[in-house]
Amino acid sequence: MRPRGASPTPSGRSLPECSPESERLIGVVAGRLEQRSQDVAVRLIHEVELRMPHLAGDDEFHETLVAVARGSVELISTMMRTWTDPSVVPPPHEALEWARGLVGRGVSMNDLLRVYRLGQATYQDLFYGEIVDQGADPVRTMEAMRACSAFSFAWIDAISTPLIEAYEDERDRRQQGAEAVRVETIEAILAGGTVDPQVAGARLGYDLGRRHVGFVVWTEGDGDVPSRIDLDEAVGHVARVLGGSGRPLLSRTSPRMTVGWTARGALADDVEDALATRLRGTGCRVAIGSVAEGMAGFRTSYEQANRARRVARLLRRGAHATLYADVAVEDLLTRDVDGARALATRTLGPLASDDDATRRLLTTLRVYLEEGQSLARASRRLGIHQNTIAYRVRRAVELAGQPDAGSKTLHAAVLLGPLLRDGGGDGEP
Repeated sequence: MRPRGASPTPSGRSLPECSPESERLIGVVAGRLEQRSQDVAVRLIHEVELRMPHLAGDDEFHETLVAVARGSVELISTMMRTWTDPSVVPPPHEALEWARGLVGRGVSMNDLLRVYRLGQATYQDLFYGEIVDQGADPVRTMEAMRACSAFSFAWIDAISTPLIEAYEDERDRRQQGAEAVRVETIEAILAGGTVDPQVAGARLGYDLGRRHVGFVVWTEGDGDVPSRIDLDEAVGHVARVLGGSGRPLLSRTSPRMTVGWTARGALADDVEDALATRLRGTGCRVAIGSVAEGMAGFRTSYEQANRARRVARLLRRGAHATLYADVAVEDLLTRDVDGARALATRTLGPLASDDDATRRLLTTLRVYLEEGQSLARASRRLGIHQNTIAYRVRRAVELAGQPDAGSKTLHAAVLLGPLLRDGGGDGEP
């Protein structure tokens, strides 16, 4: 017994009320199509392949399409014959399995939904033709056609959600599996185990025999965890600045950090400035290893990037980009952080005081030493007159109790100065 009245559907549409004559007409036509479900399915898939030729040409895929279409034709015909609300009937198991299988074939979700829309349109045309062939009263014929149209759209609404969910679940499962293989392979390489570079490269989609550079992009631990979009955008900036041939190899190691490699030759002279410009305002920072060759270089550059990150967090907390080549000495000096801090405290003496005036002296001395003890270059860099630079350097050396600014111990202590302040940074000129 078919229910009378409107039946609500998930989209907010409802199945229209039909006269008994139209209901009987729909039931007859639906029964005829149900009996010819195989022929109807072949017709549907023929139309799909005409309009979507990239899905044609594979016999196995074609046969699967026809089988899925037949199951759908049988189900929708049965529901129309009994006027059953599509939202209460689960989709065919074959349809869900087919949706999952599309992921492995590289077929998009848009194609999945288009196949069903084209199938719906073709089925609806066949239904209209069958209704007309019954020779019923024109008013009843139009009423039945309107009811058929409403029903077919309700069917598409009802089946689209579970199909999309099946597709997305399979895609996520495959991505997680691929990421697990990627992580396992990277970890094996970095651990220095016996790894075939050809096999590992194939798993990673990355040529391990080239020259490459490793990098780490991260955000600090204060505040909310960054969104994947924010960190991925920063990683994209880094990859574009570093350039190189082919796609970079990336691995998200935590919510706050991504490591990566890109194949390239020597780094450009302005790469640090370019990276700092791109990352400014993103809340993200990057540490870069040196360019190295082969699988051993893959490990070395990664290790250097991690060391550069450690130094950046200890001594260069305001820096957006840090190259290992620029902080190799600081890396060695800070292997024993407590010993390094004691050396800085002992050597700097009063120059380690945390007031604005003393910080300016220490910052000026650091820039002067970084510029090869050139008053002119330090003046240009800080935007301060050379006489002011000379006075500050002399005063800083006096406070530290050192004979002159050329003392190696003083130079090391100046590099380690940020260890003495909780906030780190370089201070103001």
